[in-house]
Amino acid sequence: MADSRDIIIWGIHPVLEILHSAPRQVKALSIQTGARHKLREVIELAEKSGLTIESVTKISIPGEAGANHQGVVAVIKENYFVDFEELIGKEPDLVVALDSISDPHNLGAIIRSAAAAGATGILIPKDRAAQITGTVVKVAAGALAHLKICRVTNLAESLARLKDRGFWIFGAVGESSETIYEADFSGPTCLVIGSEGKGIRPLVRKQCDFLVKIPMKKTINSLNASVAAGIILFEIVRQKEVGKK
Repeated sequence: MADSRDIIIWGIHPVLEILHSAPRQVKALSIQTGARHKLREVIELAEKSGLTIESVTKISIPGEAGANHQGVVAVIKENYFVDFEELIGKEPDLVVALDSISDPHNLGAIIRSAAAAGATGILIPKDRAAQITGTVVKVAAGALAHLKICRVTNLAESLARLKDRGFWIFGAVGESSETIYEADFSGPTCLVIGSEGKGIRPLVRKQCDFLVKIPMKKTINSLNASVAAGIILFEIVRQKEVGKK
């Protein structure tokens, strides 16, 4: 039985990922009777981990009518989160801060890009922002197992603490005069991505050491938040790899 602090995830790949990486997080696992033939790996991993599998004739996910659950759903404990000190405890080189991202699909996609880029973790506000849900887990497609997520009450204050630890804070702002190809991402870097509509809030922007933009043709003046994050993250990766040579 899920409570308000648990997360419901569904689909073969997200469930397999959690069974591989953190089976102890799984509180309950349900499999639709007619789908058992395509869920052999899920069943084998669950049994190996000593999990009880509930067989059901129909799967219904609260608030997710029409979800492509592929015949499997799991309830997991909400323990993706770490505190600020744990996030930066091992001298991370790349952290992503999300300022009021509201779309769970964008959040999941940014998490996936951040993990692929080798980021250590992500800062997200506790309020007025998308949180980790089943949709986010599914879109992230396993990436949450490779990232630390830190929820903070005051994002601007958290950025100031990162600066005290030697990080350079880069805010993605479309009207900046400096492009991501002119910026120097060689040091410890925190990339700030603003909300889909309003961008980075003024108090958060004040904590940014640099404001950078993706150069675009005049016919297009903005990109989806997750697309922009991916482009900038891999320019950061490129620069850091070049710096190692």
